[in-house]
Amino acid sequence: MRLRHNKDANKILDDSIFCIKDFPYQLSNSIVIEIGMGKGTMLSELASLHPETEYIGIEKYSTPALSALRKIESKNLSNMKILIGDAAKLDQYFLGKVDLIWLTFSDPWPKKRHYKRRLVYKSFLEQYKKILSKDGIIYFKSDNQQLYEFGIEQIKEFGAKIIYQTRDLHHCNFEIENILTDYEKKFKEQNKNIYFIAFKF
Repeated sequence: MRLRHNKDANKILDDSIFCIKDFPYQLSNSIVIEIGMGKGTMLSELASLHPETEYIGIEKYSTPALSALRKIESKNLSNMKILIGDAAKLDQYFLGKVDLIWLTFSDPWPKKRHYKRRLVYKSFLEQYKKILSKDGIIYFKSDNQQLYEFGIEQIKEFGAKIIYQTRDLHHCNFEIENILTDYEKKFKEQNKNIYFIAFKF
Protein backbone atom coordinates (compact mmCIF):
# COMPACT_ATOMS: atom_id res chain seq x y z
CA MET A 1 0.00 0.00 0.00
CA ARG A 2 3.03 2.26 -0.15
CA LEU A 3 2.35 5.31 -2.28
CA ARG A 4 4.72 6.64 -4.88
CA HIS A 5 6.32 9.84 -3.63
CA ASN A 6 4.60 12.98 -4.88
CA LYS A 7 7.12 15.81 -5.19
CA ASP A 8 4.35 18.42 -5.19
CA ALA A 9 2.62 17.16 -2.04
CA ASN A 10 4.36 19.52 0.40
CA LYS A 11 3.43 22.63 -1.57
CA ILE A 12 -0.17 21.54 -2.10
CA LEU A 13 -0.59 20.83 1.60
CA ASP A 14 1.11 24.08 2.59
CA ASP A 15 -1.32 26.02 0.40
CA SER A 16 -4.38 24.27 1.82
CA ILE A 17 -6.65 25.79 4.47
CA PHE A 18 -7.03 22.28 5.89
CA CYS A 19 -3.36 21.98 6.82
CA ILE A 20 -2.28 23.35 10.23
CA LYS A 21 0.79 25.53 9.78
CA ASP A 22 0.74 28.03 12.66
CA PHE A 23 1.82 26.71 16.05
CA PRO A 24 0.85 26.30 18.76
CA TYR A 25 -2.62 25.48 17.45
CA GLN A 26 -5.46 26.33 19.82
CA LEU A 27 -7.67 23.31 20.42
CA SER A 28 -11.41 23.78 20.84
CA ASN A 29 -13.88 21.44 22.53
CA SER A 30 -14.42 17.85 21.43
CA ILE A 31 -11.17 17.03 19.64
CA VAL A 32 -10.09 13.67 18.22
CA ILE A 33 -6.55 13.07 16.98
CA GLU A 34 -5.17 10.21 14.90
CA ILE A 35 -1.42 9.75 15.02
CA GLY A 36 -0.11 8.08 11.90
CA MET A 37 -3.18 8.98 9.86
CA GLY A 38 -1.79 7.66 6.57
CA LYS A 39 -4.23 8.31 3.74
CA GLY A 40 -6.92 9.42 6.18
CA THR A 41 -9.51 6.75 5.37
CA MET A 42 -10.59 6.16 8.97
CA LEU A 43 -10.44 9.75 10.17
CA SER A 44 -12.28 11.24 7.19
CA GLU A 45 -15.09 8.72 7.64
CA LEU A 46 -15.37 9.57 11.33
CA ALA A 47 -15.39 13.28 10.49
CA SER A 48 -18.16 12.69 7.99
CA LEU A 49 -20.24 10.82 10.58
CA HIS A 50 -19.69 13.37 13.37
CA PRO A 51 -19.68 16.94 12.01
CA GLU A 52 -19.92 18.32 15.57
CA THR A 53 -16.43 16.99 16.42
CA GLU A 54 -13.09 18.32 15.18
CA TYR A 55 -10.63 15.75 13.85
CA ILE A 56 -6.91 16.25 13.38
CA GLY A 57 -4.77 13.77 11.51
CA ILE A 58 -1.05 13.78 12.26
CA GLU A 59 1.20 12.31 9.58
CA LYS A 60 4.97 12.49 9.11
CA TYR A 61 4.92 12.05 5.35
CA SER A 62 3.38 14.41 2.83
CA THR A 63 2.40 11.92 0.12
CA PRO A 64 -0.16 9.94 2.18
CA ALA A 65 -1.26 13.19 3.82
CA LEU A 66 -2.10 14.52 0.36
CA SER A 67 -4.43 11.54 -0.13
CA ALA A 68 -6.11 12.51 3.14
CA LEU A 69 -6.49 16.08 1.90
CA ARG A 70 -8.24 14.80 -1.23
CA LYS A 71 -10.70 12.92 0.96
CA ILE A 72 -11.43 16.06 2.99
CA GLU A 73 -12.12 17.95 -0.23
CA SER A 74 -14.21 15.24 -1.87
CA LYS A 75 -16.35 14.78 1.25
CA ASN A 76 -16.65 18.57 1.79
CA LEU A 77 -15.48 18.23 5.38
CA SER A 78 -15.11 21.36 7.46
CA ASN A 79 -14.23 19.55 10.70
CA MET A 80 -10.98 17.79 9.75
CA LYS A 81 -7.45 19.16 9.55
CA ILE A 82 -4.02 17.77 8.77
CA LEU A 83 -0.77 18.31 10.62
CA ILE A 84 2.51 17.24 9.06
CA GLY A 85 4.69 16.50 12.04
CA ASP A 86 6.14 14.17 14.65
CA ALA A 87 4.28 12.71 17.64
CA ALA A 88 7.33 13.48 19.79
CA LYS A 89 6.40 17.18 19.60
CA LEU A 90 2.70 17.13 20.47
CA ASP A 91 3.08 19.55 23.35
CA GLN A 92 4.73 22.03 20.98
CA TYR A 93 1.95 21.75 18.42
CA PHE A 94 -1.11 22.27 20.60
CA LEU A 95 -2.66 24.51 23.24
CA GLY A 96 -5.54 22.82 24.99
CA LYS A 97 -6.71 19.25 25.46
CA VAL A 98 -8.01 16.43 23.29
CA ASP A 99 -10.67 13.86 24.16
CA LEU A 100 -9.45 10.91 22.13
CA ILE A 101 -6.18 9.83 20.55
CA TRP A 102 -6.02 7.03 18.00
CA LEU A 103 -2.75 5.15 17.44
CA THR A 104 -3.45 3.17 14.29
CA PHE A 105 -1.11 0.58 12.82
CA SER A 106 2.04 2.38 13.89
CA ASP A 107 5.43 1.28 12.61
CA PRO A 108 6.43 -1.54 15.02
CA TRP A 109 10.15 -0.77 14.76
CA PRO A 110 10.94 -4.47 15.37
CA LYS A 111 14.71 -4.12 15.90
CA LYS A 112 15.61 -3.92 19.59
CA ARG A 113 17.81 -0.86 19.12
CA HIS A 114 14.81 1.08 17.75
CA TYR A 115 12.46 0.51 20.69
CA LYS A 116 12.44 4.19 21.65
CA ARG A 117 10.81 5.03 18.30
CA ARG A 118 7.70 2.96 19.01
CA LEU A 119 4.68 5.17 19.58
CA VAL A 120 3.81 3.35 22.80
CA TYR A 121 7.24 3.97 24.34
CA LYS A 122 7.17 5.98 27.59
CA SER A 123 8.46 9.23 26.03
CA PHE A 124 5.45 9.24 23.68
CA LEU A 125 3.10 8.36 26.53
CA GLU A 126 4.39 11.48 28.29
CA GLN A 127 3.42 13.53 25.25
CA TYR A 128 -0.06 12.02 25.13
CA LYS A 129 -0.59 12.68 28.81
CA LYS A 130 0.22 16.38 28.35
CA ILE A 131 -2.53 16.93 25.79
CA LEU A 132 -5.19 14.42 26.87
CA SER A 133 -8.18 15.73 28.81
CA LYS A 134 -8.97 14.45 32.31
CA ASP A 135 -11.47 11.91 31.01
CA GLY A 136 -9.69 11.41 27.70
CA ILE A 137 -8.86 8.00 26.28
CA ILE A 138 -6.34 6.49 23.90
CA TYR A 139 -7.17 3.72 21.43
CA PHE A 140 -4.33 1.61 20.03
CA LYS A 141 -4.80 -0.91 17.25
CA SER A 142 -2.19 -2.92 15.38
CA ASP A 143 -1.61 -6.13 13.50
CA ASN A 144 1.73 -6.60 15.29
CA GLN A 145 1.68 -8.83 18.37
CA GLN A 146 5.14 -7.72 19.57
CA LEU A 147 4.14 -4.05 19.47
CA TYR A 148 0.93 -4.88 21.32
CA GLU A 149 2.81 -6.70 24.08
CA PHE A 150 5.42 -3.94 24.27
CA GLY A 151 2.61 -1.40 24.53
CA ILE A 152 0.94 -3.19 27.43
CA GLU A 153 4.28 -3.36 29.24
CA GLN A 154 5.00 0.33 28.71
CA ILE A 155 1.49 1.46 29.65
CA LYS A 156 1.61 -0.48 32.92
CA GLU A 157 5.12 0.74 33.77
CA PHE A 158 4.01 4.31 33.08
CA GLY A 159 1.17 3.93 35.54
CA ALA A 160 -1.63 4.40 33.03
CA LYS A 161 -4.87 2.44 33.35
CA ILE A 162 -5.74 -0.18 30.76
CA ILE A 163 -9.51 -0.12 30.27
CA TYR A 164 -9.63 -2.95 27.78
CA GLN A 165 -7.27 -5.12 25.79
CA THR A 166 -7.82 -7.85 23.24
CA ARG A 167 -5.91 -9.84 20.67
CA ASP A 168 -8.92 -9.88 18.37
CA LEU A 169 -10.67 -6.52 18.04
CA HIS A 170 -13.04 -7.66 15.31
CA HIS A 171 -14.46 -10.43 17.53
CA CYS A 172 -14.64 -8.82 20.95
CA ASN A 173 -17.45 -7.30 23.03
CA PHE A 174 -15.87 -3.90 23.63
CA GLU A 175 -18.24 -1.17 22.46
CA ILE A 176 -16.34 1.02 20.03
CA GLU A 177 -17.07 2.81 16.80
CA ASN A 178 -14.30 1.18 14.81
CA ILE A 179 -13.91 2.46 11.26
CA LEU A 180 -11.43 0.31 9.38
CA THR A 181 -8.21 1.81 8.05
CA ASP A 182 -6.86 0.75 4.65
CA TYR A 183 -4.43 -1.65 6.33
CA GLU A 184 -7.16 -3.00 8.57
CA LYS A 185 -9.42 -3.81 5.61
CA LYS A 186 -6.63 -5.82 4.04
CA PHE A 187 -5.87 -7.66 7.29
CA LYS A 188 -9.54 -8.44 7.85
CA GLU A 189 -9.76 -10.03 4.41
CA GLN A 190 -6.78 -12.18 5.40
CA ASN A 191 -8.48 -13.13 8.72
CA LYS A 192 -5.55 -11.61 10.57
CA ASN A 193 -6.07 -10.65 14.21
CA ILE A 194 -6.13 -6.98 15.15
CA TYR A 195 -4.66 -6.18 18.56
CA PHE A 196 -6.34 -3.44 20.56
CA ILE A 197 -5.74 -1.50 23.77
CA ALA A 198 -7.91 1.21 25.32
CA PHE A 199 -6.16 3.14 28.08
CA LYS A 200 -6.17 6.43 29.99
CA PHE A 201 -4.05 8.34 32.50
